[in-house]
Amino acid sequence: MGAATWLSAAPVALVAALWVVVPGLLVLRASGLRGITVWAASPLLSITLIALSAVAGTALGIPWGSWSPMVPAVSLAAAALLFRGFVARRPAGSALHRGWRSALRTWGPGLRARAAWQQLRSPRGEFARRAEPLTGALPTAWKTSAQRQGLDGWYGGTAAAIGVAVGAGLGWVTVVRGFGPVDSLSSTYDAVFHYNGIAHILRTGDASSLTLGTINNPAAATALYPAAWHDLVSLVALGAGTSIPQAVNMTAWAVAALVFPLSALLLTRQLVGRSAAAAFAAPVLASGFTAAPWMLMSFGVLWPNMIGIALLPASIAVLATLFGAARESALRVPAAALIFVATLPGLALSHPNAVFSLAVIGFFPILWGLGRLTRYRLFTMRLWQPALGALLLSAAVTMTLWLMFYSPLLSGVRSFDWPAFTDTPGAVVDVVTNSMNRQPALSILSGLVLVGLVGAFRRVSTSWLVPAHAASGFLYVMAASREDGLSAGLTGAWYNDSYRLAAMVPVTGVPLAVIGLLTLAGLTRRVIALLPPLGPLTRRRWFTQGVAVTGTIFALAFSGGMNIAVHSDVLAEPYQRPDSDRMLNPDHREFLVEASRLLPPNSVVAENPFTGNALLFALTNRQVLFPHLGGNWTADQQVIAARLRDAASDPQVCAAVTATQTTHVLTGDVSFWPRDPRAAQFPGLDGLDTVGGFTLLAQSGATQLWQIDVCDRKPIPNSYDG
Repeated sequence: MGAATWLSAAPVALVAALWVVVPGLLVLRASGLRGITVWAASPLLSITLIALSAVAGTALGIPWGSWSPMVPAVSLAAAALLFRGFVARRPAGSALHRGWRSALRTWGPGLRARAAWQQLRSPRGEFARRAEPLTGALPTAWKTSAQRQGLDGWYGGTAAAIGVAVGAGLGWVTVVRGFGPVDSLSSTYDAVFHYNGIAHILRTGDASSLTLGTINNPAAATALYPAAWHDLVSLVALGAGTSIPQAVNMTAWAVAALVFPLSALLLTRQLVGRSAAAAFAAPVLASGFTAAPWMLMSFGVLWPNMIGIALLPASIAVLATLFGAARESALRVPAAALIFVATLPGLALSHPNAVFSLAVIGFFPILWGLGRLTRYRLFTMRLWQPALGALLLSAAVTMTLWLMFYSPLLSGVRSFDWPAFTDTPGAVVDVVTNSMNRQPALSILSGLVLVGLVGAFRRVSTSWLVPAHAASGFLYVMAASREDGLSAGLTGAWYNDSYRLAAMVPVTGVPLAVIGLLTLAGLTRRVIALLPPLGPLTRRRWFTQGVAVTGTIFALAFSGGMNIAVHSDVLAEPYQRPDSDRMLNPDHREFLVEASRLLPPNSVVAENPFTGNALLFALTNRQVLFPHLGGNWTADQQVIAARLRDAASDPQVCAAVTATQTTHVLTGDVSFWPRDPRAAQFPGLDGLDTVGGFTLLAQSGATQLWQIDVCDRKPIPNSYDG
């Protein structure tokens, strides 16, 4: 445990980086995507492949392993290559010579069907004779192959690579300072479930989101819990051969410092268009917001939410492309549609909150696209198109609101009540200054976002960012400052939690900050153009881009490396300064590792999870009876928790011990949330030294490992000891 260093963790970090990029990169690159787009969109498809292959593997009875997501990734890539190769290598005289799209366009039945459809939908009358700007509103989606391949160019790709590298480096410094030891543990409530959920996957080979919830609901055959995060960490642990805590920390770095910047890069690229300065600035600025991803790595801890939010900008980028909000798009509309449909399940299996966040932010580019379509179809025979779109959008909004306010599926989520902690004006100031949830204000980034709001509003393709950003801020304000039914309904899908809602603000904040930077660079160019000695210089194509890159570097320098001190302090709270709520102190953790050597691989250990002993499972792969602080425990588990010490006189206790195959007991003082009444629900595990039938195997302070001797048990079959 003590041998792990940050230098030795570099290969683990590399494995995490490969897993979030390579599966999706294989498929997208084989499908023909190139440049910034293929790299920036890769995590979205990678996480989808990982999460869906886990569900499919369990359904097919195939144990989870490193090859599980790679088989479908390689298969899809090979299929794409074969398809493209088949249609690209036809004889010069054949219809397929110039590609499958040309073949479809010249196919006889297809030509006749298109002619009939065109005749049906063609407008009639005076208004039909005017030019149709809508066909020009989506031209970037249908550019020729040569144009698409040169959209970003060498400068844009290099700038993006440097920006991502800078963002990854800033993230690395942040986690080194924030985590402390490389394998440190997060002393938070949810962390116990997440650590042991990963241990469950590694032990059983079952990584499905349909069954992960059974670890704290063992009586259920299926219990849905979004497992994309746990699946990803388990692959890192398997691939690097490292401990679960170290795999968790390195995966958290990969998601925060690679996935989120790449995702923000894709959204910025689609909205801003070809711009080397924007490609450099987007991943750098993405590292500077506190609410996402850094606060999600501290409060909760909300790792599944973090990966969902990290993928959200890329999903919005694809959605915006579908509805004509992209500028100089590197994605065709059909490709964007396929990516969106294919990756939506991955977003849901990361965390359902991300889907609701997509619905809120994505509503605005859809509405803008529908408004533009209405403008161009008005007074034509094709007015039915925007009418149908409005009907479908209304139905989607109605369904979303029903899910948020009334659906029994979310009744448990809506029941959470996080009390308001500020007034409405204070919450608005929090959003404007990016100081949500009592964090320090981010002056430079907030200034860029405010300028970006003005700059975005001046262009139709980006003007939807203004209400989208306001909507995210409004939801945070409702959760942070209101305690009424409307607030509970609007924010219930996010557990009424201001931290989860605050994380939506940087999603639109990053492209707005980049737009603000480019706006200031343009203003600077105009001012310098008024100076006679320097005026001719401003006419150079690279001048504005150079000013924007210089501005990014200055923002990076004057913000303390995009607020590294603030973010590392946020991370240190649950990792290095948990105060009285520390899950495990170093001596306790070392004792669990040492004591595990006295436990057979097939042992089951009863423990009070509020003592920190539940983490025996994640640290040593020895099964514990209560793998989380709370759960829907079986009757046998409840008997053991309440009356195990009475096993010699109560036959029901030994029956429960036999049914659960419990072999040992870990006792100790409650160290986490001693004020929680659930911590007192395990009296049967205390005072074993005053009764017979238990053998003390090891002890360190108040923590004791006991073997159960009082109950006659049948031999326990060996289980997989992964």
